[in-house]
Amino acid sequence: MPGEVKIDGLGVSPGVATGPIVSIVLTPPPIGELADPQQATRDAVVAAETELNELSAKLKAQGREEGAEVMSAQALMASDPMLLDGIIEQLDGGASPDEAITTASSGLQAMLRGLDDPYLAQRADDIGEVAERVRRILAGVESADLSHFEEPVILVADSLTAAETAQLDPETVLGFATETGGPTSHVVIIARSLGVPAVVGAAGLMAASEGKSSVALDGATGDLFMDPTDETVAEFVARAEHHEATMAAAQEFRGSAVTYDGRPMSIAANVASGADLDKGVDERGDGVGLLRTEFLYMERPDAPDEQEQYAFYSRAAEAFAKPVTIRTFDIGGDKPAECVTVDPEENPFLGVRGARLYAPHRELFDTQIRACLRAAANGPLQVMMPMVSTVEEIIEFRGWIDDIAAQLDADGIVHGTPDIGVMIEVPSLALTADAVMKHVDFVSIGSNDLTQYTLAADRTNGALGHLQDPLHPSVLALCKLTATAARAAGVSSSVCGLSAADPLGAAAFAVMGMDKLSVSARSINVLKATIAGLDPSKGEAALAEALAAPDADSARAALSAWVHGS
Repeated sequence: MPGEVKIDGLGVSPGVATGPIVSIVLTPPPIGELADPQQATRDAVVAAETELNELSAKLKAQGREEGAEVMSAQALMASDPMLLDGIIEQLDGGASPDEAITTASSGLQAMLRGLDDPYLAQRADDIGEVAERVRRILAGVESADLSHFEEPVILVADSLTAAETAQLDPETVLGFATETGGPTSHVVIIARSLGVPAVVGAAGLMAASEGKSSVALDGATGDLFMDPTDETVAEFVARAEHHEATMAAAQEFRGSAVTYDGRPMSIAANVASGADLDKGVDERGDGVGLLRTEFLYMERPDAPDEQEQYAFYSRAAEAFAKPVTIRTFDIGGDKPAECVTVDPEENPFLGVRGARLYAPHRELFDTQIRACLRAAANGPLQVMMPMVSTVEEIIEFRGWIDDIAAQLDADGIVHGTPDIGVMIEVPSLALTADAVMKHVDFVSIGSNDLTQYTLAADRTNGALGHLQDPLHPSVLALCKLTATAARAAGVSSSVCGLSAADPLGAAAFAVMGMDKLSVSARSINVLKATIAGLDPSKGEAALAEALAAPDADSARAALSAWVHGS
């Protein structure tokens, strides 16, 4: 198709790039005849584990911690008997090696996608990647190596694996776009850590790129132009210059406090690993707005004991002068580690997940709370519960926590008295925000799940990507209800979903009166620069226009006209 072609995707790693296209088409290799399929499969799984551990070590030596952690996690998955046992079972039933790998990995992926937390459900992608690595080893085909190109390029592909992304050289890969993928995948996390602009979920990308020689890509807006005109290239060069200036200016805000309309606004770190915690400290974030504790429970047969949790929570609390918010375990459905099990459900996202697990798993909950209360004596730690739907649940949870504090007192164990809060992820809690505020010390909006539940669109379903925008007016209205109720009650409020790192979302939340935004460490100082650069005199009108908009695109346009003057 001659001429410029525009494709819309989801911007997931900020940055702007223009350059020549390299299309990546990776076809699963067929497995030939195997003399002993079962033994060959066992050997291939061991080889896959070895490759992944070696790649993890290589990436760590290069200072690429995010990629190293993902590869290490995949190596653990390769060593877990679940995948191998599933393949062997299929082989025993008469399936070919190709069929056995596909069936076994698909079953495990379906199980993992049933997890309540999309962050954890992305482990399904890891299973798929490990399975495909085993398939390639059995087929005698080398894994793709995208670590070097002769000249700077922009990659377009149906999909990329975490391993392929982790090896990209930002000097020669200016950016990439994929037809599939979501905003919480490991591919996205690694791209952000490398500073490589990325767009995912670009439907029709591969067909549109056929015969094209160049592309312009904006990793913030999701804009893609195949064979861009000179005018489009000039526009994207200007966008790139603006992005570079923004990143440079952001460094001036390291360790600085920022305000919106004279009101202090904290920019805290999201943490899901020890490496994340270190990065939050390095970027001098205003505490931790969301410490996902699930990583302590995953890829292990037993739950972490009280002392292990106490040690990590204390380390976090001692690292910051501002509050560190511990989210109690948000696990649901079934999971690889067998410390929390739930009967299979038709719809796990609306089932027994998050805080709904605490009653049937009181021992796990009590252990975590004991560790949190003890660690609160060592620094500004607070506790937050996820997936809460009613005020009655909040009252019940606070009662349990009071009982555990009393037990610690009776045993003469030193502990703190942390603030207790809840995540606003379910519309019912936002709609009853006035009542909620009477029973909490703080609230934090999980905009990813709030969007999912408000628009009735499964976040893991790529076909529903157009319903995943947290700046949809309906979601913004629920956020405003929450912020207004919190301010009236003198309760601290924050946002910790992906929208908090979006300059337009951050601006909207600032106008609403949110006290804190919690984002990945890389975004902390960029967000500080964004907040500091806003003109409050135009904020209320921009937010009102966004709330009255008929759709997310119109809401974004209203906010962009204020934030970017466009």
